Amino acid sequence: MKKNFLSMAILAVVVSMSSCGGGSSFEGDVKKFGNMRCKAQQLAAKDQSDEKVKKELEDLQKEMETYGDEMSKKYEKDKDNKEMEAKADKIMKDIMDKCK
Repeated sequence: MKKNFLSMAILAVVVSMSSCGGGSSFEGDVKKFGNMRCKAQQLAAKDQSDEKVKKELEDLQKEMETYGDEMSKKYEKDKDNKEMEAKADKIMKDIMDKCK
């Protein structure tokens, strides 16, 4: 259930962020979210019966949700910009490809 929530939250934020514009600030925002997503993936791969891991993942999910909401508002006017969407997708892919 929590894994599904995280996946849905990530998807919603990535879609909303990936359709955004704004230059290097935009790139930094996408990179920050990508790094959060990588950390969430790493935590999800750990032993979920470990309370410390569960707490850290829950805290990260809350942080990602808050950050995603902020970014959706920040880039709302640019949500149909296909060029920025492609740029965000590439940045996110690069980060996730390096995520171990």
